[in-house]
Amino acid sequence: MHFVNFEFFPLMLLPSLILLYLVLTNKSLIERVFNDEILAKLRIDQGLSKKVRLSLLFSALFMMIVAMARPVYQKGVVEVESLQGNLVVALDISRSMRAKDIYPDRIHFAKKKIEDLLGRLENIAVGVETFGNGAYILTPPTADKEALLYLLDKLNIDNLIAQGTDFLAALSSANMLLKDYKEKNVLLVTDGGDKSEFSKEIAYAKAHHLRVYVLGVGTAKGAPIPDGAGGYVQYAGKIVITKRNDAIAALAHATGGKYVVARLDNKDIDELLQLLKEVQKTKKSQKIVDQVEFYPYFVALALLFLALSFFDIPGKGVVFVLPLVLNVHLHAGLSDFKVIKEAKDAYKRGNYKEAARLLGQIAKEKGSPQSYYDYANALYKNKEYKRAIENYNRVQTENKELEFKKLYNLGNSYFMLQNYQKAIEMYQKALAIKDDEDARYNLELAKKMLKKKQQQSNKQKQNQQKQQKQQHNQNNQQKNQQQKQKEEEQKQQKQETQQLKSGQKNQPITNREEKKWLRQLKREQNSALLYKIPDNLIKKEEKNENPW
Repeated sequence: MHFVNFEFFPLMLLPSLILLYLVLTNKSLIERVFNDEILAKLRIDQGLSKKVRLSLLFSALFMMIVAMARPVYQKGVVEVESLQGNLVVALDISRSMRAKDIYPDRIHFAKKKIEDLLGRLENIAVGVETFGNGAYILTPPTADKEALLYLLDKLNIDNLIAQGTDFLAALSSANMLLKDYKEKNVLLVTDGGDKSEFSKEIAYAKAHHLRVYVLGVGTAKGAPIPDGAGGYVQYAGKIVITKRNDAIAALAHATGGKYVVARLDNKDIDELLQLLKEVQKTKKSQKIVDQVEFYPYFVALALLFLALSFFDIPGKGVVFVLPLVLNVHLHAGLSDFKVIKEAKDAYKRGNYKEAARLLGQIAKEKGSPQSYYDYANALYKNKEYKRAIENYNRVQTENKELEFKKLYNLGNSYFMLQNYQKAIEMYQKALAIKDDEDARYNLELAKKMLKKKQQQSNKQKQNQQKQQKQQHNQNNQQKNQQQKQKEEEQKQQKQETQQLKSGQKNQPITNREEKKWLRQLKREQNSALLYKIPDNLIKKEEKNENPW
């Protein structure tokens, strides 16, 4: 067994022993006046003596020092193998990648393809770099996909424009990033530049055991290159048309990789994932020291000595207390501290939803007034005012300060729900405990808002009554008009009947009478009758060619 942090012994143990000696040899004023026999008769048995308590405290301190020195027993060195391949993705940022033969342009399309690939890779440490006339590292190989995707998302490729395409720079940079690996894999995401042969790149890749895969971006038809000023790049007075250079496939095939043409769908990514399956099975060896840690045992002893020194235990009761202390779980409460820390961090970051979730767990487990209060505060910050009120009401305490805070925050919660009457009630209860400037200000504000709400309610009620009255008047007016119209029609009908009886049958009717009869016919809605015209009154065709 040896100590990993042996320096803790000379730094902390020696001063602790000197302090222990000074404390044990120093007598109090009473001990200097009376001898031991008289003190024994005067002293009431209060459990452990001063010297025993001090010995326990310094024993706890000693155990803590030993724990910090980390005693370990080393069994030996073990070689561990893990499945983890490697890959460096190199993104071409040359000017030709601005061509728009693929939407929105080649470089943005290529970046999206890289994001899709990284999101689906497993068991591979991936590094990312960009290259043009030189190489630029975004991140070294890592298995943290979230970090990779975050960095790639924050990569502002709109400002990255390079003259030329240096594939050797990309390969040498990848070789540097993968220097700790035997087998090295590189994925070039590029339009292939404008080279016709890649003998130098092939020779370099073979010499450094680089397997090169290529994802070709662009079309065989090609497109002009925007110059950033609203025009296109020209050469010798003519617009340059850049095409996907498939000649780079020779670099992939010569090094054991493969050339894949980028597509609008995900079949190109599926093909790359299939090719990289062998890379995912690559085994990585690592030598680690197999050792057993003993510091938890010394921490447990330190806690035991601290517990014994702080409690008043009669001399005869020590034997019965020891088994109880030893049965305490060593990790009890440690998870609570971790959750509390995470909740505080989330609260500081403004992530009140996560803070409420974590504090809710603590409140459920502990059920203490403070835990419910903290939980309610997080709910309030997350604008869950009703749930906040429920948990504030669970805070039952005799602590006046906590009770004041609870009532004050209850008032705030009711205020946010526009229940100003309850808010006033809570503020008044809080002020009954202690006078507070903020509480008084909120109380006056709640009273003003309640008065304003009541005025608005009264005004709204008056408007409703006014509208109802107007509607009632309109209904009555309409009813009177209908009654008057009905009476006039009845009167007119009576007159017409009298005229018919007096023999005035052939007298033409007036326009008013005609309108009245038309309205009556509409109300009756009788079925229409067909009238057959006599044959002698119409002219017929000799033969009907189309009967339809």
